[in-house]
Amino acid sequence: MKPAILTSLAVAALFALTGCGLLPSAPPSASPSATSSAPEPSASPSEAPAEPAERTASTPFDEWDAYLACRQLTPSYFYSESGGDFYEVEYASFADSFIHHRSDGLFFVYSEVENGNVDPSLASAAAANCVVGGTLGTPQYAQFGATVRLTEAEIDAAKDAPLDTP
Repeated sequence: MKPAILTSLAVAALFALTGCGLLPSAPPSASPSATSSAPEPSASPSEAPAEPAERTASTPFDEWDAYLACRQLTPSYFYSESGGDFYEVEYASFADSFIHHRSDGLFFVYSEVENGNVDPSLASAAAANCVVGGTLGTPQYAQFGATVRLTEAEIDAAKDAPLDTP
């Protein structure tokens, strides 16, 4: 295939996988545990399921939005334009990432990354970290980048650290 066609296919796949932008969809619903012995309560036929709240440009970021924004802001830190492949970068799941709502209203996001673009001995050495927030229509990207993987104590120290100022 020609490079232009491959690029077009890659962009189309990226949009399909990311939900076409920074207006994220709702987080995936949790599946019931296979070890759960108690049946989940079911709604009676007269109860209609609750409608999801409408999300507009003025909807504030939540944890899911912060996680998705961090994933969309950081992939270039894990491959270079001279080599590497976006599809070789795998972020930790939402459930396995650390997301903290800071006192300034922003979210601190730490998500470990498996980077297939580097020497295999370094593939599990990096993580994405971001401080993001705002609203869906006016996101605030205060900080974002890559770091070496942190210990729990280092994450605890970083989650409310003052923002870098120019």
